[in-house]
Formats: sequence, C-alpha cells, structure tokens
Amino acid sequence: MSRVVVKNATGGNELLWRNIKIKKSLDDICHTLELEIPASERTKVRKHERIEVRYENSFVRDSGGKRLVTTVLVDEITASADSAKHSVMVIGRSPARDIIDSTWTYPQMGDEWLIKRTLYEVTKVIADKFKITCINIPINRGDPTKPINYFSWDNESPWTKLIAEADSQGFIITANEVGGLYIWQPEGYVRDEGFHLTEGQNVKTIEWKENGAEQYHEYIVSAAGREAMAIDNTCNNNRILTINLTDPIIEPDKLQRRAETEMRRRRETRTTVTVSGWGLTDTQIKNNLGSNTAGKEIFWVPNLLIPVSMPSLGLRANLLIAEVEQEAGVDAMSSTITLVKRDAYL
Repeated sequence: MSRVVVKNATGGNELLWRNIKIKKSLDDICHTLELEIPASERTKVRKHERIEVRYENSFVRDSGGKRLVTTVLVDEITASADSAKHSVMVIGRSPARDIIDSTWTYPQMGDEWLIKRTLYEVTKVIADKFKITCINIPINRGDPTKPINYFSWDNESPWTKLIAEADSQGFIITANEVGGLYIWQPEGYVRDEGFHLTEGQNVKTIEWKENGAEQYHEYIVSAAGREAMAIDNTCNNNRILTINLTDPIIEPDKLQRRAETEMRRRRETRTTVTVSGWGLTDTQIKNNLGSNTAGKEIFWVPNLLIPVSMPSLGLRANLLIAEVEQEAGVDAMSSTITLVKRDAYL
C-alpha cells in the first residue's frame, strides 16, 4: 500500500490534499509543483515556505519508507470557490528559483578568481550564496567538469551563463529532489532497476510529435572573432539562426558544439506516453530490488535511459527521459513521460 505525503517543512505541518502535479525536466531547471488543498488547510501554508512531497511505501526500505519526490518553495497561493467546493491552489518551484530570479553582481568573482576554475567550482560558489547544495555526478570520482576561460556578469542572473557553459562542456544542470543542484551528463547506460516502456504492457497512451516550427536549416554561433556553423539537411528551408556569445575567450570546439546542440534539439522528435503510477510497481520494487532500495531509483525521472518498445510507431530503442509530469488524485496516480534520443543532449 502506498500514499503521497505532503508536508510544510517550514511550519512542520502535514497537509491534506486533493490533487498534485509535479513536473521535472532537463530543459527547465526547477521542479514545479501544483498542489490543490482544501480551504480548511489554507492557514497551514504561506508564500516562500518550503514544501516537501514524499512517497510512502512499505516496500521502500530506505528513508523510513518515505522516499522524497521533490522539494519546492511556494511562489503563489490562490483561493477559489464555486457552488461545488472551496479550494486552494499552491504553486512552487525548486529553491534554485532564487538563483534564476536574482539579478546581481558578485564582486569576489572577478576574472582573476576564475582562472582555471571548473564548471563545478563556479556553480558551487554561486549555489553556496543561496544556501543551495551543488552535487557533481558521478559522486566521489573527482571533478569531471573543465575549467571556464571566461565567466562574468553585471547586475543580471548568472544562470543563463552557467547553462550555456554546462552545455558547451556536455553537462546538464538541474534541480534535485532535496532542493539542490545536480551537474551531470546525459545517462549513458540502462540502469538495473527494471524500468521499461512497452506498448501493450505498461503504456496507457502514446503521442508522437515532429515539430518543425523552431527548426532551422543553418545554425551560426559566433564569439571572440570566431564562427561555427551546423547545417540541418532534414530541414528543407532557408531559415538561419544566429547566436552571438559575449565570451571574449572561447575554444572553437565549444562554438561548434553549441551550433550542433542547437540543431539536434530543435529537430528532435519527441514521444510522450502516459503510465499508471509514479515509477516502479510494488511487485517490481519487491522482485527487482528486494530489501536493497537505498541508492536505487524507483521513480520515472529525467535523465533515465530506458528500453522503449512501441511497434505501432516502429520504435524499439533505448531512449532518454527528458521530462516527467507526475500527477495524483484521490483515487489514482499517473505519470506523463517525454522521451528523446540521447544525442539530443550530447
């Protein structure tokens, strides 16, 4: 038997709830939460307070049987009423919102300080200012990120610069369940927990989308007097996308990588499926993981590479989860999973 537990970690109160929707993505840094609670719970939560969502299951042998799903800070609270019911909608984002939303200058981070500093070191210094934990994956294997030749900003958010630098090095920065940050690379192997999506078994609905609205034939990225170009021969038009970077020092391979990354992501087809539950079933947890659930993934999460078999689409491949929306109501839990080829993030 399982249930979803919502707690105001700031006030210490467990919240009754009617509906929950959580979104996690490789493209949107923060987790987002939409939480509907009864009007009677209104006094238990206020803006900027910390909300934790946990999944309680007797087969989960770690975390006291209550695995953390997400942590957010409340952005907005809206109370509404009609003839049928009174309710309150609570909307929140990961604590990383504070970095994204802030515009500032950090005087200690001049060019001299940044010489030979890695992506992880720079990200950690910025995260530390906001009391956000920064974790480099793989953990305990040294720092796989590379030095940044130039990183400067003036009364603006440093976030877009961090994301651009991470992308140029082949890394992704996203929020994690405890409210900190992960710096990681696209998953390169299928994990052993038993995740899969198979038409006729665990897939409820399938949607395949090929979107050319934001696709270009020619991609040009320029900086420091240099220019790189990527041509998309699958886009038969004359559109050109030019990106001008402000970095006065940048290697040619980083420019080329940025051009090719823009091309791959904009031409990528996406497959979206819905499934029951938020991750592994009780039977899968029991049979595949047994009593050793610590350090094992039990939820559908971004950056999980999984086997996908959908004969109706002629699709059989290992695909990367780019986005997950987890939803729960009084009677049911479900997940909407967006899948892409791994090279969209390489």
